[in-house]
Amino acid sequence: MSESIKRARLEAKIGYSFSDADLLERALTHRSMTDLHMERQEFLGDAVLGLVISQYLHHHYPELPEGKLSRMRSALVRKESLYEVALVWKLTQYLHVGESERMVGGGIKSPSIAANAVEAVIGAVFQDGGWEAARKLVLQAWKNMIKDIGQVDTRDAKSRLQEFTQAKAWGLPEYELQDRGVGKTPRFEAKCRVNGELVGTGFGERKKIAEIEAAEQAWQQLKT
Repeated sequence: MSESIKRARLEAKIGYSFSDADLLERALTHRSMTDLHMERQEFLGDAVLGLVISQYLHHHYPELPEGKLSRMRSALVRKESLYEVALVWKLTQYLHVGESERMVGGGIKSPSIAANAVEAVIGAVFQDGGWEAARKLVLQAWKNMIKDIGQVDTRDAKSRLQEFTQAKAWGLPEYELQDRGVGKTPRFEAKCRVNGELVGTGFGERKKIAEIEAAEQAWQQLKT
């Protein structure tokens, strides 16, 4: 498949067509490949993302205090949320990384590379099309997460579960982690036990993601 076709497919996924294709190419290039890599665009995209989300929350939740707005913003811009966007965009198949960052089957070793690339793409869109183009991209990509954010507890699932079990005098949750090995997707499986009883299971390409998913499932089960 030609690079122009691949670029057109990605542009269709993200909902933006670049005037300067080199900006997108750089946003997809990891430092393990070349000195002309994504990190400066990632820096820019991080700031743009934070401002777009902050502006949206400030406008749509005028009754909420600063502390609540900050927690909502943090939940929306954390690495797990960025990686969720990367999965929707199928971004890993477009990334240029060195052999040291590739798995045996051809995938990317670290989900954080894909998450960082989302910020880099946002930065590239801002460079190419300006504020309004970047704002539209973010609001579309984060649409479902934004829709849910006002209805969920924005604390980390593990912290929320721990507070819940301690309030019930059930002690601290315990986590068992199984590493399925490099090249397996997902790589990690986490089991959450409370009072010795299995109450949640989670999976993820990182340990933390698997444990958070297990904690979320446990909290949902225990609260009902």
